[in-house]
Amino acid sequence: MNEIKSRSPYWLSPGIDVPTRDELMPSYRPLRGIDVDRFWGKAALVPTEDFMRESPLWRIDVLDDIAKDIRRTRTHALVAYFRDCQARGHDVPIARRIEAFREVCKMAGIALPDELEAFLVLDQQFGRPARWGSRDPAAR
Repeated sequence: MNEIKSRSPYWLSPGIDVPTRDELMPSYRPLRGIDVDRFWGKAALVPTEDFMRESPLWRIDVLDDIAKDIRRTRTHALVAYFRDCQARGHDVPIARRIEAFREVCKMAGIALPDELEAFLVLDQQFGRPARWGSRDPAAR
């Protein structure tokens, strides 16, 4: 399958995508137990009794898979938030926009992963909407 067809509808740029059901094996089933407060933007994992009855090693394996996809989805949200925050600052060098974004996130109490800057730079180089493409590449 070529890369374009394998992208989810949420693809932003190389490495910045979210998991979709199409990626899952047919044996995968939904896991109940994630409760979300849509108003406050809070969530909790409340494992079911069936989940807790599984072996500890199985639970660790499943939770590691979930954590990996949460990190992947969180990175996607951070890149989308960066795009929102810098929507009007296209003439500002990328290093300055990233620095300002770090400050915004720090004030909001949002922890940023060490590798986020690399994803932001990749996104600016490869995933930018066409309307942003007219900028001088030397200014990036």
